[in-house]
Amino acid sequence: MSDSSAKTIRNGVIATVVGGVVLLIIPNSLHYLKQAAKWLWSIFIWCREVITSLYSLPGWVLAILFTLAFIGSINIYITLRQKKEAPEFIKYTEDYINDAKWKWEWLDNQIVGLWCYCPSCDATLVYDDSSCRRSSFEEKQTHFVCENCNHKIVSTVKGGNYLYAVSSAEREIHRRIRTGDSNTLAKRT
Repeated sequence: MSDSSAKTIRNGVIATVVGGVVLLIIPNSLHYLKQAAKWLWSIFIWCREVITSLYSLPGWVLAILFTLAFIGSINIYITLRQKKEAPEFIKYTEDYINDAKWKWEWLDNQIVGLWCYCPSCDATLVYDDSSCRRSSFEEKQTHFVCENCNHKIVSTVKGGNYLYAVSSAEREIHRRIRTGDSNTLAKRT
């Protein structure tokens, strides 16, 4: 059998199968098409009856009011679904506070992941709040130390332990946002 006669037989089989499938689909499609046309016609008849019926207002006025109300409700839905723009301060994620570089992120307008870094090598600083655990009369303070820079004290926060120091930095961030501190605005990225 030659190659061209094999292609002819193959094409004939494919055409027969496709034709059979089309003949199976067309009667069902026509049935559904007729049902859809009847349904649309019944809606048209119902709308005509509503518009021509006797009301305290003419039917065409009610149809216009219904259309306007429908368009208005779609506009309200679209407006509510639109995402609100993030506030400008969300871009503010790092600043220098108490001689240390503090970095944080925003989650639902709340500061998360707030911590300080060395301004020269950008290493995470460790804290030393041992003066807060003593019962002596010395001033309570927290030192932030860079281990990469030969244990150099980068920052000192007076008044309490490391939790106090972190919350102090957070309060300072919020103050700078509220007041629009010009130093803060220049350093935003």
